[in-house]
Amino acid sequence: MRKKRQLCRLTFGLGGHAFAILKRLDSEAKLTGIDRDPESLLKVNEVLEKDKRFSFINDKFGNIQNHFDPKSLDGILVDLGISSNQLDNPERGFSFQLKGPLDMRMSQSDKVSAETWINKSTKEEIAKVLWEVGEERHSRKISDSICRERELSPINTTQRLSEIILASKPRRSKKHPATNVFRAIRMEVNSELQELQSLLVSAGKLLREGGRLAVISFHSLEDRIVKRFVQGKSLDGQNFSFKKVGPKHFKPSQEEVIRNPRSRSAILRVVERIS
Repeated sequence: MRKKRQLCRLTFGLGGHAFAILKRLDSEAKLTGIDRDPESLLKVNEVLEKDKRFSFINDKFGNIQNHFDPKSLDGILVDLGISSNQLDNPERGFSFQLKGPLDMRMSQSDKVSAETWINKSTKEEIAKVLWEVGEERHSRKISDSICRERELSPINTTQRLSEIILASKPRRSKKHPATNVFRAIRMEVNSELQELQSLLVSAGKLLREGGRLAVISFHSLEDRIVKRFVQGKSLDGQNFSFKKVGPKHFKPSQEEVIRNPRSRSAILRVVERIS
């Protein structure tokens, strides 16, 4: 491996992965964290703040190409999951289990919140997102209920949206009925699938020969996009030369799931640029 390695970590979250990576890097390596949520920087461990090898960029990871030269990166690690500090903060509005404003924006500077989207989108638009992004079987029924309820008063809290969903579909599994809906709205509000596609296209241009891309996804739709890329299928008309590293994918061990239940749906895929 080159001594002066240049690595990038997306998204940054609480910095756990970044801290682990820095412990393995030599003194001349550089690690850049990119996250659109400015609160991520406030959560950075003191060790990261004092480590000159580390830098932080407050931006969407889909804009990675604006910050690095072509073929300048040795590695890109992408974690597509929402961070615990975002999910556990009721004021951010990501969780159907916590009462709070219906926000869901990864960055407070973004104009469209979940509240705006839910109250302004047409019935057809809502049903389409719930079906295509959330893979929600009861998308039309839930969309009908949302539009009917918002005529009475604007839907502006996580609790009210969750109650509307609960009243619109049967509970036949351990998974909470609002899971797919909240995820779909969050992904739509933050353009997460578009950001992922932009990132993958950029990765093909930014990684040097031998550079590796590792992507951790938590949703089947995200994983399908990553899988197509790993298989060498173009996302924008370009063909990238990559080879798989290790098995087709990695999943968390039983011990990891016990220690961190939120990791249970994680899938890691790794590829290496060969030309």
